Amino acid sequence: SLNITVNPLPATAGLISGPATVCPGQNAVNYSVSPVTDATSYSWTLPSGATGSSTSNSITLDFGLAAVSGNITVKGVNACGEGLMSTFPITVNALPTAAGTISGNADVCVNQSGVLYSVPAIDHATSYNWTLPSGATGTSTTNNISVDFGSSSLNGIIMVEGVNGCGTGTPSSISVSVNTIPEAAGTIAGSASVCPGQNSVTYTVPIIPDATTYSWTLPSGATGSSNSNSITVNYGLSASSGVITVLGSNSCGEGSSSSLNITVNPLPATAGLISG
Repeated sequence: SLNITVNPLPATAGLISGPATVCPGQNAVNYSVSPVTDATSYSWTLPSGATGSSTSNSITLDFGLAAVSGNITVKGVNACGEGLMSTFPITVNALPTAAGTISGNADVCVNQSGVLYSVPAIDHATSYNWTLPSGATGTSTTNNISVDFGSSSLNGIIMVEGVNGCGTGTPSSISVSVNTIPEAAGTIAGSASVCPGQNSVTYTVPIIPDATTYSWTLPSGATGSSNSNSITVNYGLSASSGVITVLGSNSCGEGSSSSLNITVNPLPATAGLISG
């Protein structure tokens, strides 16, 4: 006689334990199954983009940046064959996609408030991170933000990126120029004493930083126009003494003006009766 032992196949694998949701680039994620009766080894299969190997009832996985959702399976193995497998679905959550173009004013003014910026909704983003130039303030976790540019605001970059539980996406940015009002006008140069009927009298003021145009005002009876830092004035016969003023202006406003007092010397009065 000969005693014969018929070895059983491994039992059906039990439930796999471990995270059902992971992120691209997440490493050292542990999965395990209860020991399978009659198994001398274990065979694991993984979703695409996941890596790891084991012949025991536990495995440690690394999910690459290209990992996709799929199934983890495991089954017991022995010399007689394989047992029935257990399957565990894995969801690989994507990082937010790259942020699109930011819309909003690229030229703003110091002390300008409530300037709106927005970016198209970012796929897979559950929140948004905004960064602002120095001196600018505003907060938002959505795809738009209202920004206040304080008196100390500087030129810089506004940036936004999408965020979710797996990390941040590629940001986008917009360069912002913070403009100031023109500086105060300097001293006006030119004749302060003129005569009625005197023409082509030139007045100038030093170039005003940040001014894109100049505003001149003249005494009554004087005529002339200019949007530069010099003006030519004609004094009519009825011109009277007064003040010439000038100030610089730009899209953000007007600077402080300077002035020059003008004396219009009268002609002699009409001669009286001649005696003799």
